[in-house]
Amino acid sequence: MEALFLKCLNMGIAAGWVILVVLLLRLLFRKVPKSISCALWILVGIRLICPFSIESVLSLLPSAQTVPPEIMTAGEPAIESGIRIVDNVVNPAIASSFAPNPQASVNPMQIVIFLGSRLWRAGVGALFLYALISSVRLRRKVAIALRLEGNLWICDAVKSPFIFGIFAPRIYLPSDLEEPKRSCVIAHERAHLKRHDHWWKPLAFTLLSVYWFQPLCWVAYLLFCRDIEFACDEYVVKQIGEAQKKNYADTLLFCATSAQGTFGCPLAFGEVGVRERIKSVLYYRKPAFWVVAAVAVVSVAAAVCLLTDPMVSASKNGDEIYGARYTVSKVLYDAPWYNATYTAENAPEYIITPEAELLQKSSGGIMGDNPVWNSVGVFHQVDGTDGIVRGMPGLNEDAGRLLDIVARVWRVDCGGSHGSSYYVMETDRGEVLFAMAAGEEGQEEIRWLWKMERHRDRGDTAYLAGLISAMSSQRNVQIFALYESDSIPDRLLAGFLGDKNKKYFAVFRRDSAADGGWRIWGYGPIKSTFGEIDQPSTGTSAFGYITIGEEWGFDHSITIAASSSLNLDSVTAQAGHESQSIGAASVSVPGMFVFEWSKLLEENDSVEVHFITSIP
Repeated sequence: MEALFLKCLNMGIAAGWVILVVLLLRLLFRKVPKSISCALWILVGIRLICPFSIESVLSLLPSAQTVPPEIMTAGEPAIESGIRIVDNVVNPAIASSFAPNPQASVNPMQIVIFLGSRLWRAGVGALFLYALISSVRLRRKVAIALRLEGNLWICDAVKSPFIFGIFAPRIYLPSDLEEPKRSCVIAHERAHLKRHDHWWKPLAFTLLSVYWFQPLCWVAYLLFCRDIEFACDEYVVKQIGEAQKKNYADTLLFCATSAQGTFGCPLAFGEVGVRERIKSVLYYRKPAFWVVAAVAVVSVAAAVCLLTDPMVSASKNGDEIYGARYTVSKVLYDAPWYNATYTAENAPEYIITPEAELLQKSSGGIMGDNPVWNSVGVFHQVDGTDGIVRGMPGLNEDAGRLLDIVARVWRVDCGGSHGSSYYVMETDRGEVLFAMAAGEEGQEEIRWLWKMERHRDRGDTAYLAGLISAMSSQRNVQIFALYESDSIPDRLLAGFLGDKNKKYFAVFRRDSAADGGWRIWGYGPIKSTFGEIDQPSTGTSAFGYITIGEEWGFDHSITIAASSSLNLDSVTAQAGHESQSIGAASVSVPGMFVFEWSKLLEENDSVEVHFITSIP
């Protein structure tokens, strides 16, 4: 429901810009046939109905998606209106009021969107219910009507002529309406039927009911109702000629009334703008051909500019580097002195979280080669690529051209692992580059440079940390690893550092009622151990593991191990006759390893975990 609400919200905002342009064109087209004004409202209808549009450099819309879907989980929620001054005023207020707090159990923006979606649904239901009740009341009123001929009916209970019905429309006339006024009324209502206004007006009301939150839609609906009446008046005047214009104007004045019982359905003869319509009828003049042709050209141009979305700019792409998974699409540079050679097929995968944290996929999971996403570090922005280029002797021209158009650069320190670091770069075309370096900042030697491909969005770790904080007494939660597995599709494991840097694990379960979000199941400590270290370690309390199972909602046992050792080579585990091993070369500090066993272990089934370390 929240996703549908955000989609309608963005479509309503985009349609608002179209409405403003149509209002301007109506002022310019005051002397042209009103049928053209009616045609302009079709542009608004298309914007409100069609869920997609093509991109064009001719688009007049500042933004096709003002409220991005990821705003619910973003570390710094923000809109993208396409108008810099608006974003600069609104976004700081949104970030300060609705940014996720790790100490809170729920992301504030998710609450806002949830409440907004329920309010929107209630408004839609209220307007549809209003139209239904009003239509039923009106149908009861005309139940005593008598057929005059064809689809013409007379009724003592109505005071003004109108059309009622969609698939079998009827024209209802007051019993006291006499000639020649009756002829004028019938000509007008039949003009409505010829133009299919008895379809267009209910459709317009339906769209108004869906987009009731957009004030400009109310303005558009009221003006559309006026325009279709003016267009019918013009059609009838052209048919009856100059001699009958005064009689037609007198009929309009005689039948002037308010809406017939419902805001959405009937087409009442004297329903709207009677004074203006009388003036229009009396002073109607057929416009010159060149005026109509010029207006038609402007209308076509307006359609092209209003029904297309703006091209996605590089700056927008750059704002979306967060909350995504990345794989290597092309290796641009490999240092000749580096003995490990990566290709697009064997290179690691990465995630950039909405909180500007870099996660790397390691082989820290067993059973089906399920990954553990370990934290590498947090971004900080740096200036330029000069140091990066100097660290890559023999760089080819293609890579050099990409580095020449880099617009923003971030550095991610890897927590002291031999002074290594990552650079994440965004070009002015929205491309994302990764580089790994060794050495001090500005004097690094670059090991490799990759061009990355962006994939589906990933969960917000700050939100998950908030769920942990809400359930536990831990107030300084830092998630350092995440683990998902096809064998536990509705569970998510997280390793986190709590107070005093103690290691814990948390289990989340998927919440189907929250569009695939997560709910915290529980958490527990990863018990420290010293007895299974095969070689000397440089750190104390560096290792730990725990085995969990049925009580956490699993149908087989899972052993979670964690280590803070900089010198870890591998981790092995054994449960009965089943043994598993994980290489630890790509795991950052701290790192998490997950072993899945083929069955639920009994209390007497012991698990041994061995951490294999190297001596630096």
